[in-house]
Amino acid sequence: MTDNNDRSPVAFELGKSQWPAIRGLTLPAFQSFINDAAVEPDVLEGRAGDLYLAAAAAAGDADAVELFDSQVLSALPRWLARLHLAPDVIDEVRQQLRTKLLVGSPPKLGQYRANGPLAAWVRVVAVRAALDMCGGDPVLADHTYAPDDQPLLKALDPEQQLIRHKYGALFETALRDALAELSKRDRNLLRFHYLSRMNLDAIARTYKVHRATAVRWLAAIRAELDNAVRVRLWHELGVSPSEFRSLWNAVGSDVEVSLSRLLAAD
Repeated sequence: MTDNNDRSPVAFELGKSQWPAIRGLTLPAFQSFINDAAVEPDVLEGRAGDLYLAAAAAAGDADAVELFDSQVLSALPRWLARLHLAPDVIDEVRQQLRTKLLVGSPPKLGQYRANGPLAAWVRVVAVRAALDMCGGDPVLADHTYAPDDQPLLKALDPEQQLIRHKYGALFETALRDALAELSKRDRNLLRFHYLSRMNLDAIARTYKVHRATAVRWLAAIRAELDNAVRVRLWHELGVSPSEFRSLWNAVGSDVEVSLSRLLAAD
């Protein structure tokens, strides 16, 4: 993490200039955030503003949280438009999302690694949260889609094997694209874990970090992949949340097998 610490002062000042209303974030806190999230040094300056806002909001800075609400989460109704959610349901998703991203030790916002814009990353988390919430509540799910939408999965044989056969190729394409968007280091971490079968202690020694850090890195990478694949499938298929949950239950368990195969072929 020496490279990050060398470059972080410049990124810190850039972020500070973009968000002058945020005055409570310190350079050490900013460095801790980007190190814990395993942010690549090459993206620090390009995503300085997003990282500065995320670091401050994750730390509970009141000004940053207010800006995060007004500048990022304000787009939630647009992000969830395809779900046809009622305003009160969108408000509930917003509250759950705020809790997920800003509360906890550490909060999920601490997993933002700046591989893309902060708003795009939050959008993926938001869509997954909405799908999970709607799919887990049959009453809510029945009232979230327009009445003229044709259920896709009702025409399918309920056997999971048939669903896998029909949608397995789309699932692997989505996973391959999500892998391609990861940084080289993240892909190498996955190779060490899934192909070389290195244990977490060995991975930690390779990167000269604590074992807990390696655990956190791998968990964040897997969460990012799952999020990207789930949102890609939902957009491609246009199914309701409850139908999507049936699909994901059928193909989601194949992630690790597919990961190993795709990494080996890369």
